[in-house]
Amino acid sequence: ATLFRLHADLNALLGSDTPMALALRPWAQVLLGQVKQLPLHSVAQLLLTAALATRPQTLPHAVLGMALAGAMMARQQPSSAKDIRMAMLGGLLHDIGEVYIQPQYLGGDSALDLIGHKHMVVHPRVAQMLLHDTTDYPQLLCRAIGEHHERLDGSGYPARLLAPDISPLGRLLAVVEVVLGVLQARRAPITHASFALRVVPGEFDPQWIGLICDTARSVAEGLPSRADSDDTMSPMARIDQRLQQAHQLALSLKGLGRSEAMLAVVDNALQRLGRLRVAWNALGAWGAEACTLGRSEQHELELAGHELQSRLRALQRECLLLGDRLVEAERDELQPLWQGLLTE
Repeated sequence: ATLFRLHADLNALLGSDTPMALALRPWAQVLLGQVKQLPLHSVAQLLLTAALATRPQTLPHAVLGMALAGAMMARQQPSSAKDIRMAMLGGLLHDIGEVYIQPQYLGGDSALDLIGHKHMVVHPRVAQMLLHDTTDYPQLLCRAIGEHHERLDGSGYPARLLAPDISPLGRLLAVVEVVLGVLQARRAPITHASFALRVVPGEFDPQWIGLICDTARSVAEGLPSRADSDDTMSPMARIDQRLQQAHQLALSLKGLGRSEAMLAVVDNALQRLGRLRVAWNALGAWGAEACTLGRSEQHELELAGHELQSRLRALQRECLLLGDRLVEAERDELQPLWQGLLTE
């Protein structure tokens, strides 16, 4: 994984006909010029090379992250060449901590248990510590890489930071992380990425989502057709039922005799559920019959179901991790809460 390899891979990416390549192309000259000047530390190079040898998809993911982060920074005015290079390095190295995660937890083929979640949530911190202790990269870069899974509303990991405690570059990398994950979707990936960044207010910094939202409007990806539109609302109905059940269960657990630690888990769940309910209500089409909706509205409801279900899985992960600090009897009492958050 050399600068020559990164330059060649970036050039190939920008020359492709994917919607993301079209979005990045206005900044192609800047990106190709700056990649030649990236301070690729020998430790970072070694880790990228090792990751490439064991998981070949790692480097294309890192190069796309590098290009997207660089374009997002270059789009801001004013932005210096140094700022663009720091953003590109952040995008390139944001997932480098995954080198130290057990491979069975990286596939995403099955739901993770508590041990799996513990492995996954530490990888940003591992990357931050590794780069801080073994390279001469600036603190702002190491810190931002440690923050790339944080969310402004405190629902991220590993530190559950709130907006004032997340650096500007960390906020940028959080958007990059989400977009890279959603781009794996087979249908209308840019539209899906734009929706994922907006569906729950307060998760992401509006300063950094403009590139994706503008691209979604300009590329006009074809909307998928649905063979059976009568089922469009059923996933949403299940999610609504789970939201209501979890909220009622959380309220019932706030009785007398519970420890402060247990009540903190419950209060956190209630807060998250409340934010999801706000997002749910803001979408505004829940009372409509599926047969009356156009393809655009049907597709938006499908995306909403996917994203709200993703947030419920994140809340389940958070409850599991916070509940691990409780005594066994309290964990048993709380278990129906996080089990009830899972949807089919």
